[in-house]
Amino acid sequence: MAQNTGANNINAKTALADIEGIGARLVERLNAFELRSAGDVVRHFPMRHERKLAERSILQTQLQVADEQAVIRIRGSVATVRVRRGRATMVEATLEDDSSSARLVWFNAGWMRDKIHPGDTGVAEGRAKVRNGFLELGNPRWIPDHVASDTLAQRAESAAATTSATSNAPISAPTNATTSATTSAPISATTNSPTIPRINPPLLDVAQDQLRAIYPASENLLSSEIESVVAKVLEPVCATIEDPLPIAFRQERGLIALADAYRLYHQARDEDDVAAARKRLAFDELFLLQLGVMMRRAQLRSRTRALPLKLEPKINAHIRSRIPFVLTPEQDRVIGEIVADMGQPFAMNRLLQGDVGSGKTAVAVYAMLLAVAHGFQAALVAPTELLAEQHYAVLGAMLKGSQVRIAFITGSNTSAERRERVAGLATGKFDIAIGTHALLEGGVAFRNLAVAVIDEQHRFGVKQRAAIRQKGQGELPVVPHTLVMTATPIPRTLAITLYGDLDTSVLRGAPPGRTRIITRVVAPEKAPEVYSYLRTRLERGEQAYVVVPAVEESDLGLKDVANHLRYLQEGPWKGLKLAGLHGAMARDERDATMNAFRAGTVQALVATIVIEVGVDVSNASVMVVEHADRFGLAQLHQLRGRVGRGSTQSLCVFLGESTTDDGKQRLEAIGNTDDGFVIAETDLRIRGPGEVFGSRQSGLPPFQIANLATDGELLRVAREDAHAWIEKDPELGAPGVATLKNKLWLTYGKALGLGDVG
Repeated sequence: MAQNTGANNINAKTALADIEGIGARLVERLNAFELRSAGDVVRHFPMRHERKLAERSILQTQLQVADEQAVIRIRGSVATVRVRRGRATMVEATLEDDSSSARLVWFNAGWMRDKIHPGDTGVAEGRAKVRNGFLELGNPRWIPDHVASDTLAQRAESAAATTSATSNAPISAPTNATTSATTSAPISATTNSPTIPRINPPLLDVAQDQLRAIYPASENLLSSEIESVVAKVLEPVCATIEDPLPIAFRQERGLIALADAYRLYHQARDEDDVAAARKRLAFDELFLLQLGVMMRRAQLRSRTRALPLKLEPKINAHIRSRIPFVLTPEQDRVIGEIVADMGQPFAMNRLLQGDVGSGKTAVAVYAMLLAVAHGFQAALVAPTELLAEQHYAVLGAMLKGSQVRIAFITGSNTSAERRERVAGLATGKFDIAIGTHALLEGGVAFRNLAVAVIDEQHRFGVKQRAAIRQKGQGELPVVPHTLVMTATPIPRTLAITLYGDLDTSVLRGAPPGRTRIITRVVAPEKAPEVYSYLRTRLERGEQAYVVVPAVEESDLGLKDVANHLRYLQEGPWKGLKLAGLHGAMARDERDATMNAFRAGTVQALVATIVIEVGVDVSNASVMVVEHADRFGLAQLHQLRGRVGRGSTQSLCVFLGESTTDDGKQRLEAIGNTDDGFVIAETDLRIRGPGEVFGSRQSGLPPFQIANLATDGELLRVAREDAHAWIEKDPELGAPGVATLKNKLWLTYGKALGLGDVG
């Protein structure tokens, strides 16, 4: 049996089960919520803070209710109780005091009929509004002044954490001596008895308006229960915290001590406390990540060597002669940034952002041909076979008649094809390799890889970039210059977070000749009219994509490829040449379908999002997206980018409507702008970074406090500070920073590959 630990001996590693006064049943529910130690509880930050108003009369409260987010508190006597039964039981009570009366309503809460009776006195606590001239509280917390002894046993659950004498104590300033005394006071042994009932979670002193922390909780674990445990362990844990940031550094940036930040965020007295605590906690999250990516960047530059590829006028002229159009000023500018990097003896690591149709491929081709011109190899990795095939076709057309040899490597290669092409890369028979993830596999080696291009970077991650760098270590002990590209514009804050170790180039605008795409958001019931109009465009020689969300019929009621293709063939587009396309098709069938579409023998493709990336057919000028409200904003923008690649005025129709606020915002945004960077910022604001890029795929850091949609300025400061710190102390070896170095290693050492740290 574990020995209970008093407040004076509690630290971050102390198991909750070993802390005096926390009952076994509560410990079990905390553990189920991944809260096992005192440190876990202290790091379990509130998701918001509620203003809790001091107790007022019913009339005063009614006159002053303006903020429906505030929790109000009224005391009175129960005059009436009414139970309404229907699909769900509703309990109504009238609470009176000397000034007026209020209505208490519990929805779908039949159990309340046994908890409140006429003549009871007590306190109602919750959010309120004024309805028809009366104050009304919906689903309030009811705290009776007296509880009948015969009901105590019925309410017993786990008395432990909620009957603490300290829980009813007012929250004082974190540094107040009385705070430490009260929160550290042990609960008597009798409170651990399962026969002692849990009546209600403890109340804060409400002599004055206060803030109350609201924690992420569950049906089985209340926020108030977490609050009671926080009150018990917060001060002892904070007393053991070592601040990783020097005092002078904190003072220059107006940051409070880390221990105080924990205290104030959990037990804020006012909004100023919350703001000060949040600033420090958010800064730490952002700064630590930026410190890691800056260290990684410094390590790559100091510990690796690359082949300097100088650009000579003759080479420049030869490369440009292979690109079948004049490069735009924007493309020339970005090429200049890339060429400057590739001329250095350390490896380029650059992110190229460009909106759909901005001309990134030509920039990538220039970089690869610069390597080939110097007698070295280049590689381009794409996330899908369809996109890899597109690049292979484009580059093959550019280099037709030249001596440049290209290998195409994907998972669909036959064994003989793969052996021949892999062997050719190792011996130098091939100058350029184009492929999918198959290029990153261990069996693929290059003779002298000097430039690697990764397309659609958001589909890859840090590990993939590390894998491609290893491919440069063939005959020469060097790493390749790396260019990663994305046609998904990335908000600045997210780009810094995800790709902080990369230099960034932004390619804006579109090549000459591209027409602006007309975009319309149309209600689904207008679909027959849309298809009728589009038929006239197909009959005069244009081509169309029709995108549906599902491959096969499902119970969700979503349109799928086979059935929607049949509907169009038998209905509005009867007699036209249509075909279906999706990722589950066999490669040969998919290739034949795409080739027919490129050749114009297929007038319209009914497809899934397999066409989202890389499909480039200049005659395709019409796009219809069914169930547009089911797609992400960036995804809708990517789909729209499949048209508008020729001289014909293009049209994109999004069929959808949404009942959710987020869905409405997405459809409104896609209809109002075609600027991918504006759309990216909107998407970040609506969904957050984890949903925009997918936390697992992108390697997004586990931010608890920092918000990339709103903390742009704080991120800028953190990045500048991290850069300056690593410039002075690249390995964090200076005296006094051991705590910071250890924290960096534990948090990001493995994720960022900081193998030499620690």
